Amino acid sequence: MATVEEGPLPYNLWQGESSSSSSSSSNPTDAVLFGGISLLIGVSCRTLLRRTTIPYTVVLLVIGTALGSLEFGSNYRLGKLGNGIRIWADIDADLLLAVFLPILIFEGAFSMEVHQIKKCMAQMLLLAGPGVLISTVLIGAAVKLSFPYDWNWKTSLLLGAILSATDPVAVVALLKDLGASKKLSTIVEGESMMNDGAAIVVYQLFYRMVLGKSFGSVAVLEYLAEGSLGSVIIGLVFGLASLFWLRFIYNDTLTDFSLALTVSYIAYYTAQEEAEASGILTIVALGMVFAMSKDTHRAGGKQSLHEFWEMIAYIANTLIFILSGVIIAQSIFSIGKFEDNTGRSWGYIFLLYIILQAARTIVVFVFYPALCYFGYGLNWKEAIIIVWSGLRGAVGLALSLSIKGASGDPKYLSSETGAMFVFLTGGSVLLTLIINGSTAQLLLSLFGMDALSENEETMVNYAKHQLLRKAEEFSRICSGSNNPFNWRTVGGYATCIKDVCEDTVWPPCTTNHGYLEIDDIKTIRVCFLKATREAYWSTFNEGRITASTISILMESVDEAIDLATQGLHDWNYISTRLKFPGYYKFFSTSVCPSSLTRWFVLNKLQDSCHICSAFIHAHRIARQLLLDYTGDNGNAAIVVAESEVEELEARKFLENVKNSMPEIIRQTESRQVAFSMLKCLDECLSDMEKDGILTEKVVLHVHDLLQNDFEKLLRSPPSVRIPKPGDVLSIHPLLGNLSPAIQSDLERSTNSILKTPGCTLYTKGSKLTSVWLIGDGSVRSERSPFPIHCPVDSTYPQGSILGLYEVLVGKPYLCDMVTDSVALCIEIKLESIISVLARGNEVEELLWKECTIAVSKLLAPDMFKKFSMQEVRGIVDERSVMNTFSSQEVIETSHHSINLLLSGCLRDQSTEQLIECPAILPCSILSESIPYASTNIMGESSGSYSYSKYKVVKAAKIVQIDISEA
Repeated sequence: MATVEEGPLPYNLWQGESSSSSSSSSNPTDAVLFGGISLLIGVSCRTLLRRTTIPYTVVLLVIGTALGSLEFGSNYRLGKLGNGIRIWADIDADLLLAVFLPILIFEGAFSMEVHQIKKCMAQMLLLAGPGVLISTVLIGAAVKLSFPYDWNWKTSLLLGAILSATDPVAVVALLKDLGASKKLSTIVEGESMMNDGAAIVVYQLFYRMVLGKSFGSVAVLEYLAEGSLGSVIIGLVFGLASLFWLRFIYNDTLTDFSLALTVSYIAYYTAQEEAEASGILTIVALGMVFAMSKDTHRAGGKQSLHEFWEMIAYIANTLIFILSGVIIAQSIFSIGKFEDNTGRSWGYIFLLYIILQAARTIVVFVFYPALCYFGYGLNWKEAIIIVWSGLRGAVGLALSLSIKGASGDPKYLSSETGAMFVFLTGGSVLLTLIINGSTAQLLLSLFGMDALSENEETMVNYAKHQLLRKAEEFSRICSGSNNPFNWRTVGGYATCIKDVCEDTVWPPCTTNHGYLEIDDIKTIRVCFLKATREAYWSTFNEGRITASTISILMESVDEAIDLATQGLHDWNYISTRLKFPGYYKFFSTSVCPSSLTRWFVLNKLQDSCHICSAFIHAHRIARQLLLDYTGDNGNAAIVVAESEVEELEARKFLENVKNSMPEIIRQTESRQVAFSMLKCLDECLSDMEKDGILTEKVVLHVHDLLQNDFEKLLRSPPSVRIPKPGDVLSIHPLLGNLSPAIQSDLERSTNSILKTPGCTLYTKGSKLTSVWLIGDGSVRSERSPFPIHCPVDSTYPQGSILGLYEVLVGKPYLCDMVTDSVALCIEIKLESIISVLARGNEVEELLWKECTIAVSKLLAPDMFKKFSMQEVRGIVDERSVMNTFSSQEVIETSHHSINLLLSGCLRDQSTEQLIECPAILPCSILSESIPYASTNIMGESSGSYSYSKYKVVKAAKIVQIDISEA
C-alpha cells in the first residue's frame, strides 16, 4: 500500500519559497489570485458599507493603495499575491482600457433614461465639448506656469488633456451610491462619459504633437471633428445593426445579453484601433441606442438585463478601483528614482488638486447661464455638486501609463516625464476620490438635496398607516390561533410602523382608514402618470401591445411628468406620434411599389390603434387606482376629469379609423384575442405542471409548441386584407351592375394606391387624367369652384367616384381633392372611361346618375352632409329625374326640389345673369351661401321668389331631386 509523505504545502498563498526568488518564480496564473482576492475584498466592502454613506469605491481605492504600498514600498513582499499585483500593475494601458471600459461605459449609458438624456443633452454637450477644451487650456497653462519641470507647452497641454475630463467610471459609481436626483445624475454621468471620450480625442492630438507631428489650425479642427463625430457614427451603426438583429430573437435573454456584450467590445475595437477615433464616445452612442430599446423587453427580461449589466459592472468596478490604487502606490514609490525631494512632489500634487478644482469651477460657472436655460435648468446648489463631482479615475491613469510606456526619448518624452505623468495623475485620482468622493454625501445633505419633500413625507406617513392596517388585519387572523406566542415580541420587530401605531399594546388597533391627502395637484398628476406607466407595462407583458408601441407610451408619460404643473399632457404627445410624417407621402406616389406602401402605412395605422387602445385601458386603471387611494377629493377629481377628456380624444381617433379602415380595428382585436388565448393555454399548462399531472419531458415538449405559436403571432400577426381593384369594382352599386366585359376592361386600367392623410388626388384646374374610386377611407374637397365666401368642404366616403363629372362634361378638375384619412384609392384611367361611354346611351345615363351624387355634395354641402353615402345614393336613385333641354327653351324651377345644372348654360330671366354648369338653381329650402340661391335652409324665403324661370342658352342637362320628404 502506498504511503503519503508529509511535507510542505505545494502552494503557499501569501509567501513564496523565498523572498529572493519570488520574482523569478512568478507564474502568470498568479494574476488570477489577485483578481479573486480583489473580488473578495469588493464583496466584503459592499457588505460592511451597505448601510453607510461611504462610497465603497473610495474604500477599494484606499485598500488597493495599501496593497500596492506593501508590495512596492516595503520589504514585506506579498508572495504569490504580490506576483499577481505586479502582473496587473504592469498591464498594458491600452489593454486595460479595452478590457474594462466597454463594460463600464456601456452599462452607464444603458442605465440612463432616454427621456432625461434628451432633456439634458445640450447641457452635457456644453460641458463635454467646449468645457473640455477650456479645462485643458486652463490646467495646461497652470502646470506650465507653476510647476518647475521645464515642460514645453505641448507637454503641459498633454497633461491638461489627461486631467481635463471627469472619469465616468468613478462618477457613475459614486452617484449610484449616493442616490442623487435623476436629473443631476443624468447631467453628471452623461457629461462624464462624453467629456472623457472628447478628452481622449484631445489627448491623442497633443500626444502626436509632442511626438513631433505638426498640425495647422484647420487640421486641428478637422481632427477633432472626425475623432468625435466619427466615433458617434460608428456607435450608432453598430447599435442599429444590433437592434435589427434582435428583432429576429424571441424570448431568448441569453442571446440578448451575449449580443450586447459582444458588440460593445467589437465597436470599441473598431473605433479605437481601426478608425483611430474615440472608443469611449462610440460605446456611449452604442449604449444610448440600446437604452432607447430597453423598454421593448418584457418585465422579466428587462429585469434580468439590468441585473446582468449591474453584476459585470460591479465586478469591473471592483477590479479597476483596486488596480488603480495599486498603480497609484507604484507611481508614488517609483518617483523617488527621479526626484530627490519627494515631499516637494507631493506638494505639487496638492497644488494640482487645487488647480483641477479651480478649472472645474471656472468651466461650470462660465456656462452657468446656458446650463440654467437648457433642459431642466440648474440652480447654484446643483452647479456646486457638478463641480464637486469632477472625479478623476482609471481612464486618466491608463492614459498616463500610455505616456510612461512611450517615454524614454529625451527629445520628445523623457522617462522622468513619463513617471511624473503617472505620479501626478495617480495623486489627482487619489485626492479627488478620497476628498470629493467621501464628502459628496455631506454636501448633498448640507444643501438638503437628499431630504424628503413635504409631499413625500405625507406619502411616507400614508404608507406606514396602510402597513399598520395590514398588521391589524393580520392580528385578527392570528387571534384565533391556539399556538402560544407573545404579541409584544412580535410587535418589536415591526419598528417601521412604531411611530404611527395608535396603541402601544399589541395587537395593534387603528381607526385611521383615511385617504392619501396631497394638496399639490402636480404630485397627484405625477402619481396618476406613474400608475399609467405601470398599466402600460402590464398591458405590454400581456401581449396586448407590441414592442414598437411601448416606447412611445413610456415617452408620453415622461413628457407629461415634465409638464405636470400645467395639466395632463400625455395625449398631446401621443397625438403627434399618431400623425403620419411628411415623408409618408412618398409612399403614396406611383413611384413607390404598392406592396411597400401598404406595409408601411398599415403598420403605422395598426401601431396607432394599439397605442390608443392601451392609452384608454391604462387611463381607466389609473383613474380607479387614484380614487382608491386618494378618494374623490378636489385635486383627484380634477385629474380624473382631465383623464376623461383625453380618453374622449383617443376614442375619436379609434372611431375615425373604424369608419375609414374597419379592417384595421378587426385585425388589431384579433391579434389581442389570439395572444390572450395563447396566454390562457400557457397558464393551463403551468397549472398542470404544478399539480404534477404531466412529466417534465411532456411539459417541455408542449411548452416548445406554445412558444412556437407565440413567436408566430409576433412575427406574423393577423394581416389586414386590402381589397383588390376588381373586388372594389364588383361590389360598387353602379359599377357592379355593368356587364362583366365592361368591368373587365375597367379593371385592366386600374391602379390601387393606399394614400395617407393629406395626400392630394388632384388639384383645381389641372388636366383631367383619371377617375378615382374610393375603396376605403374618405377624401374631402378644398378650394371651391365658385366665387363664394364660404369655402366648399365636403367629405366623400367609401364608394364615391370622383372626377367622373369632369369626364362627362369635358372640363378640368373643379376643385382640390385631398385624402381626409388613410384611403384606398382606385385610379381608373381616362381612356377606359371614354371607351365605356362608347358602349351606348344606357351606360352613359348610369354614369350621369352616378356623377350626380358627387356634384350634389359639392354644390350643396350643407344640405347633404347630414346624410350618409348610402342615403344620398338612395335619394338620387329614388327621387331624382334627369331632363335634357334644347336651346331657347324656358325652364321653371319647383320650390319642392333641388335642381342641378350638370351641363349647358342658362340665363336667369329676372336678373339676366348667365349661369354656367355646374350650378344649383335656386329653390326655397337652400341657403344664400349656395351659388344663386335666394332662400335659406329653414324654408323661409329670403326674397319674393318661390320659383324662378330660366332660358336655355346652350343645350342643358338638369337633374331635379325631390327633397320634400328628405
